[in-house]
Amino acid sequence: MSTRLSFALAALLLLLAAGLRLAQFATLPPGLHAEEITDIRVTETVRTGQIEVFYDLGGGHGREPLYHVILAAVTGVIGSGLLGFHLLSSWAGMLTLAAVYALVSRLYSPLAGAAALALLAVNFWHILLSREVAREALLPLLTVGALLALTLALRVHRPAVVYDRWPPTTPFAALGVLLGLGVYAHPVMLLVALASMVFIAYMLLTRQPLTRRTLAYLGFSILILIIFAMPYVISSIRLPHLAGSSRLLGAYTAEQLAPLKALVDGLTGLFFQGDQNPVRNLPGRPLVDLVSGLLILVGLLTAIRHWRQPRYMLALIAMFTLFPAAFLAEGSPNFLAMTPLLPLLALFGGLGVNALHRSLESGTRPFAAVGLLGLLAFNLIWTGRDLFQRWPELPAVYTAYHGRLGQLAHHIDVTAGDTPTLICDTPAPPDSALTDTDRLLLMLNRPDAPLRYADCGTGLVLMQGGAPQQIIFPQPGMLDNVHPYLKTWTAHGTLLTRPDLPADGVLTLAVERELADKVGRFTTTAPVAFAPEAPAVAGSSGPAAPPVRFGGNLTLLGYEPPPTSTYLPGGIVTSITYWRADGPLPPDLRLFTHILPDPASIAAQNDTLSVRASALHNRDIFIQVMFVPLPPSIPDGVYSLSVGAYQDSTQTRLPVYDGDHERGTRLFMGTITVTHMASG
Repeated sequence: MSTRLSFALAALLLLLAAGLRLAQFATLPPGLHAEEITDIRVTETVRTGQIEVFYDLGGGHGREPLYHVILAAVTGVIGSGLLGFHLLSSWAGMLTLAAVYALVSRLYSPLAGAAALALLAVNFWHILLSREVAREALLPLLTVGALLALTLALRVHRPAVVYDRWPPTTPFAALGVLLGLGVYAHPVMLLVALASMVFIAYMLLTRQPLTRRTLAYLGFSILILIIFAMPYVISSIRLPHLAGSSRLLGAYTAEQLAPLKALVDGLTGLFFQGDQNPVRNLPGRPLVDLVSGLLILVGLLTAIRHWRQPRYMLALIAMFTLFPAAFLAEGSPNFLAMTPLLPLLALFGGLGVNALHRSLESGTRPFAAVGLLGLLAFNLIWTGRDLFQRWPELPAVYTAYHGRLGQLAHHIDVTAGDTPTLICDTPAPPDSALTDTDRLLLMLNRPDAPLRYADCGTGLVLMQGGAPQQIIFPQPGMLDNVHPYLKTWTAHGTLLTRPDLPADGVLTLAVERELADKVGRFTTTAPVAFAPEAPAVAGSSGPAAPPVRFGGNLTLLGYEPPPTSTYLPGGIVTSITYWRADGPLPPDLRLFTHILPDPASIAAQNDTLSVRASALHNRDIFIQVMFVPLPPSIPDGVYSLSVGAYQDSTQTRLPVYDGDHERGTRLFMGTITVTHMASG
């Protein structure tokens, strides 16, 4: 195969690979799995300026920062969300394919380069990896980059290759930078650095033709490596429990000295029964098909046969150095651990095609070419079907990737610009773990979407005075847990039923007329009284009709009288109030409900806010359901209900206004009776 034809074929294969890696890019995978979210959280830590050699994830687990630093820079320019977070891996995947072609065509032949590119272009795991938020996405690129730099630096090439004219120090500098920075990507890059040093030692011990200038440049390359890697070495000494070497060796011993089983399982996973983890594979699918596996084996045997030649020995040293990390890993066959071997497997596959091509008579080579095209077509159809049809339909994939949240995030991206959107939020857990709302927001490609938030159990936002809106339920069953009073409002809505949405995920609601009627009735059914300590205002006495304006752009529209006026000690008083935002609210806003035996004493209280005040817009109305438990020892008597608002950070109450006059910091809205005698 001529170089020109090989270039043309490589260009077509790269276009095919781009299609496989970018088709349905925003919805496949359906969301983010736990490890992706961990990498995103580390990235957000980097974005704050906190850059460390090892990020402590707890439990002795550390993580190097290179991938996250690059991801923070990329998403800082193009944005985050499912698209932004995944783009870096897709770029790394495409660059890996180009680098594999460049390496293999230089080492062996244009045919071998095209065949290696074809094998990797349609590989299911490499395609899936190019769609993941995963630091392992850099490993094939860093590995093949280091091998290509060695090839160019030490002139390890087939005799017919003519090198481009570039400064002689460039490949040596690239080698030092790749190996020095690579250790900040993943511990397995320590093995890539080891393989490079072993190959350099091989070149020296076998007395390969190396000039003094080349040896001097090698010293320059190693100096760059040492400079870049020195902080890593120092941090490894200071933090041995987080060091990459300890985590790398820990992976080997996790199976408690069962290396033979892990080895057999790993080799079986290449060609017969692959990784069972649905996050990394269609469970059971081998890493490569059997025919491609035979070509890889032929290429490996060819390299072993010609081991005295550096261009073959380079691939062998790299393969056998990385072999333990790939095949003795926990949970073997583990495709994630095999990731650094992907370019080497492609290399041996291309070498196998090249060896078979050379062994055939010239008259039979066209038939072999047809067979190779058939193998490519088979893998394309096989991978396409598994990637776009079978794998996404697995319930385990939907669960692991938080598919419900991914579907809702995609829906919000498409609709939130035109439809006001409320997300039913859940309180943050005490251990600072992410809530489903947090995960949903990570998946949004439109972080600036005008979203509102309420817990929807005791709080509800009716946006823009009840205009058409949609309510998003991140968790299943959230609609069933809405307070019965709030259900009288959600009952006016309609659940969207579409194949691309969870059945109870999106509720559309339009209650502008009903809300106007409700607020209008409050003027006669929900009178309020100003605090007795409030200064009097001429011409204003007795109960006042809502709405009543507070400071901080907050207005009380009214309240629902308690369902009963008589309570037993230990009972729960339910307070339901309607509020309107007339502008930006204090972000730390809190509401209070007090039960008072007299204006100066508080017998029971509850302070809370079930909506996110900072996200509310002008004319948004929110309903607050508040439960006030009565003490079991509360004396019998008549008690007043008082409501108000304050800023949590300063404990400063918002003033209440009667027209333009301040009338204290609280309102009274009726009384209840507490008695030890059960009512009627």
